[in-house]
Formats: sequence, C-alpha cells, structure tokens
Amino acid sequence: MPLLDFPPDMFELRPGETAIYGHDPMIQRYADHLKNAMGIEEWIVRRERVARFFYQSLVGELPTTDTDGRSYDPQDQLSWYLFLAESINEHPQNYEVHYGSRVVPTFARLGKDLDQLVQIPGYEERLLRLIGPEKSQPNGGLFEFLVANAYASEGYEVAFHPETKGKKRSYDLDARKGGTELAIECKRMEGGEYHEKERERMRELWNPARALSIASGDSSLLEVNFEVELSAVPDEYLESIVRKFVSSGRDNLLFKDDYANGIVRSLDLGPIQIALKDSSWLFPGPQYTEKLMGSYRRYDQYLMAQKVKHAPNPHFIDDIEQAAVARWTSLSTAAIDKKARDVRKKVADALDQLPVDTPGVIHIGLEALGGGEIEMKRRQKIEQSIQEFDARGKPLEAIICNLFAPEASPKDTWAIDETCLYYTTQPDKLPLKNLTLMLSDDTPSRNGVHWE
Repeated sequence: MPLLDFPPDMFELRPGETAIYGHDPMIQRYADHLKNAMGIEEWIVRRERVARFFYQSLVGELPTTDTDGRSYDPQDQLSWYLFLAESINEHPQNYEVHYGSRVVPTFARLGKDLDQLVQIPGYEERLLRLIGPEKSQPNGGLFEFLVANAYASEGYEVAFHPETKGKKRSYDLDARKGGTELAIECKRMEGGEYHEKERERMRELWNPARALSIASGDSSLLEVNFEVELSAVPDEYLESIVRKFVSSGRDNLLFKDDYANGIVRSLDLGPIQIALKDSSWLFPGPQYTEKLMGSYRRYDQYLMAQKVKHAPNPHFIDDIEQAAVARWTSLSTAAIDKKARDVRKKVADALDQLPVDTPGVIHIGLEALGGGEIEMKRRQKIEQSIQEFDARGKPLEAIICNLFAPEASPKDTWAIDETCLYYTTQPDKLPLKNLTLMLSDDTPSRNGVHWE
C-alpha cells in the first residue's frame, strides 16, 4: 500500500491558523529542552518516523500488525512523548489527545521547575540515557526527574547517584538537608501483563463479531460487562450475540448469562453526521466518541470499526457511513484482583538497591485508570503490602506511592488527578511536606482518593 505523503507544513501552523489547544509555555519549555539535548537534526529525523507511524496506524497502512494496537513505535516511546508535547503547542493538528493527556502533565511540571532541575548534579547524564539507550522505556527516567524535583523544591541538596558499570544496580538519588541524609530509589510501574492480555483477548473476541456487524450494512453498539475473566469466555461468544441481534431485525437485544450481561443496539449516526456537515472532527478524540456513542465515560474501553471519509489530514474525519463499536468492562472478582496489581515486588526490588548504612526512601509511581472498583481493591492491596513489608534490617524510613489519573475529556484537553499513599517507620515523619509530584504545593487538594 502507498505510504502517506506529508505536506511541507506538516509540523507547523499555517498563516492565520489558531492553535486549537491554546499554548502552554511550560510544556513547550521542557519539549525544547529535550530537543536541544537530543540535537535538532536528530529530532527532525525521529519526528518524521513518529509521525509516519502514527498516521499509518490511523489509515491502516502500518507495514506490520505486531503493535498491540499502539499508535507509536514501542522502540522509541520517548520520541512519541516528545512529539505529543511539541504538537500540542506548535502543530496541534497532529496532537493525539488521549495519549497526550498521559504525557503533557509531566512535561508541564518539569518545564515549570526546569531551572532547578538542570542544577541537580548528574541530571545531564541521566537525561542523555533517557533520550538514548532508554528511549523505549522513558517512564522510569521521567519519574526520577519528578521525584528529584520534589526534594529539590523542599530545600534538599539532591544528586543523581552515579551508576558503576559491572556492579550491581544502585539506588537513584542522594538527598541531604540539615543533618538528614537519604538514599532514594524510584520505581515506575507500567500497565501490566494482565491488562495487555485482556485487551488482546477482547480484540480476538470482537473480530468475528465486528465482521458480522459490518457485513450487515447497519451501525451498532455492543455494550458488554464481563462477569468472568475474558480468558474463560468462549471464542464465539460475542459473535453469537451479534448474529442473534442481526437476525432478529430488532433495534436492541438484551443479554445476560454466566459470562456477561449487556445490550447490543442500533447506533444512530444522525448526531455525528449532522455535526460533520459543519466541520471535520478530530479522531480519536473524546468529543467525537461522545457524539458517536451518546455518552462519555472517564475509564472507557472500546473497540471501533468505521467506514469514514477522512479529511485531507486523516487525523480528522469529514463524514461517516457506518460504525461497529464494542464498549466493554471486565469486573469479575478475579480480573479486578489481578488488575489491582500489588506493589510488593517493586518495593522488594527497590529495597535491594538501597544501601545498608543510609536511611532509605522508596517512591513508587503508577497510573490509576481502572475505575472505582479496581482502584479501591488496588488501594487495599498497596496499603496492606507496604504496612506489612519487611525491610530486612535496612534503615527504610518511608514508602510513598503516587497514583496518577490523567484524562482527556470533552471539556478539557488534559487534566490529571494524583493520589498519594504512604507508610513511615516513624509516625508522622515524612521526608516531604508535599507528597504530590505532578501538582504543586499550592494546588487545592483534599483527604481521600481521587476515584471517590
């Protein structure tokens, strides 16, 4: 299939064009900082690769299907992050709002305190590792920057602890203030193997049902709430439900059995078609999804197949002819338990890297995007683990967990909630007054967790 041809103004605004997301100088500040560290010529090459991968994923021209549904090359995730942070300000026609909401809060925070960050000894070396050897896994390095910035903001003398080749991995940061010395280890947890396998299984279940729905010529929305793990659902389960709906000739079909409950119904494209007559709409995007499906859900999971007419920029849609959508939840007890992953292993790994002769602090960061039931279970598991954790004689002073919940909604380009859970060996003795990493100490907050 032919590759996409990019126009000469691909990465800039046209004369008189308005930046649709406004302008955030702090996001741009840190994006420029990374580009300068990388080298502008190298960035131009990497940006082209990122854009080509992204747009090929949108129009179905990827040369390989081994991407797990991603819109970026997992071998250079750092460049995808930088592409998002640059595009929101400089070429917003390329900005991907859903993933961008997970990236730009970090850039905004680091950009705000960049003058402080660059003064931390070892930062430049750590930055070069991030944009080079660690470009496929940038979350760990960015999390270390957030933690280092938090300690520097509260008057600590902070330094990135040097790595010694050929020796066992050590901790990440040294911090001093007054007579206090701390060794700090940071661990950023990723999405999780169970979550990825569940998404893959849903695609397997949906594929034959999707094909059947598209072949009918009509548009439909399947909303399914699984009551067992998806691995226990028969291969033909969703296909059989959609087949029954199509053959019934009805507008909707309710179902409930040992596997799931839900509804499959005709999808009225009228509202989105009327909206598209006035202007092209960004896809994927929360406004488009809300208009198409009739509602917006914060922790939404869906798969979508559409017959559409793309705008000259295929990130936008001019018209839609047909859609088959599956919106799903997986809330069985077993699935919730496995998705509410424990932090015990990360804490144990972090403890191994802390010294025996210096008080230690462990920081854990993870995204909390599972919805109320999952996050409540996760909180219970985290609190139990860190309170019962055996430091094996090491002078561990605190374990601090930061749970991040980024969001792109129909009303906000990006927003983020942050919840902190912690444990200290000495009551009321924490190394930081402000435990949030994304939010400054003057940001309004409350007791409790963000999902309540």
